[in-house]
Amino acid sequence: MGKFVEEIRELDVEKIVQGGMGLAQSDGKTFFIYGAIGGERVRARIYKKRKGVYFGEVVEVIKPAPERIEPRCAFFGECGGCTFQHIPYEHQLRIKEEIVRETLERLGKFEGFEFLPIVPSPMEWEYRNKMEFAFGADEEGRVYLGLHRRGRFDVLLPVAKNCLLVSEEFRKVAEAIESMAQGEAPYDPVQGTGYLRFLTIRKSFYQNKLLLGITVTQEVSPEIFKFWFEEIDRRFPGLVAGGYMVVNPGGSSSQGEVKPLFGQTEFVEAIGDKKFYVSANSFFQTNPLGAEKLYSVAMEFAEFSGTETVWDLYCGTGTVGIFMWDRIRTLVGIELIPEAVEDARRNAELNGVPVVEPETCEKTNYSVEGACFVEGDVAKVLRQFAEQGVKSPDIVLIDPPRPGLSKKAVAKITKFSPKKIVYISCNPATMARDGAMFAENGYKLVRVRPVDMFPQTYHIESVALFVKK
Repeated sequence: MGKFVEEIRELDVEKIVQGGMGLAQSDGKTFFIYGAIGGERVRARIYKKRKGVYFGEVVEVIKPAPERIEPRCAFFGECGGCTFQHIPYEHQLRIKEEIVRETLERLGKFEGFEFLPIVPSPMEWEYRNKMEFAFGADEEGRVYLGLHRRGRFDVLLPVAKNCLLVSEEFRKVAEAIESMAQGEAPYDPVQGTGYLRFLTIRKSFYQNKLLLGITVTQEVSPEIFKFWFEEIDRRFPGLVAGGYMVVNPGGSSSQGEVKPLFGQTEFVEAIGDKKFYVSANSFFQTNPLGAEKLYSVAMEFAEFSGTETVWDLYCGTGTVGIFMWDRIRTLVGIELIPEAVEDARRNAELNGVPVVEPETCEKTNYSVEGACFVEGDVAKVLRQFAEQGVKSPDIVLIDPPRPGLSKKAVAKITKFSPKKIVYISCNPATMARDGAMFAENGYKLVRVRPVDMFPQTYHIESVALFVKK
């Protein structure tokens, strides 16, 4: 927690930095200001000091940047969902591009690498295939669905019927569920009362189908939710693939044991020409059209010849490796979560990828033609591979969690001396840090390309190619 401070300051903003905040310097102090654009003079309310840095938000734009526009959403600035609606999309791309470049140069100390222009998202709006809306109630007791106010876990804004990051189907279904939920008791995270917690909507762009999930904090009769799903199906024929209920007593997430109530428990989504099963608890890229762009850049960087052995680390449900399968001889996916490993095998089979049994993979030292999926921690599995004398891969694909790689994982990866490492990042700072560790272990950063998967937000994906010196 930062120290609470409260003051109003006039500041000249230099630029937008990672996290979407405007950077300003004044009287020897550093300020990060929400809602500011580089080149603006603003009046800001400073509300927090943490580790010698001050944080604030714009209360008045004294001198606006020429790029500033009116946001489309009435909740922008309050809602935590978007950070860049006041900036034209082309300028959003330039900001993200510069953040990636500057982070690599400043934190990673990299120079002399090829930096390719950012790849824009195919859709600027309505691109998300998943949204989790929380149930709340206003002072009159009217139930609504919304997202949290920026920086607050206990305050909801009724944005579900208006959110522009999702398609019209999401908004109409949310509105219908709101109307049916009147008289029910939304969960209050402060008081710990109520039971209605989340509505999760997932969409298959490929099939134009929805999966609907209701999360509750205590055991309740599922019949009411079964009725809701049936009524949604009646109002929107052919749209709903399935509906389910999750009981999560803590109320902190929508994850938990899935209780099917209507229709199917999964649907099929596509990335490029590859198909993937998606169910209630599956991790899947939230911008599938953008994911095709992202994986295509990674495949371009890898420059497969068709004879390579490729290790896909932190493979999740197998999307990256399966997307590239047509240019690979041997694919070895490693993933910690057992359910994800099983999903990876099913997804491979769905796309005609020959899935090799674990015993055969071990007997052939993971050199058999086809796909091997291994359950376990990446660093531990690679240590076992070294002990078993498994041959080094030609190329390693890495799409790590947001915190990036541990020193131990980097050491295990580089010990195998793959010719190329293709690193997919959702965090420029951890990419710079991990890249510096690769450099210390004999790899050179050759090429980087940002890919925008999340328009209207500060989030940035990037692909980096490291080659053995």
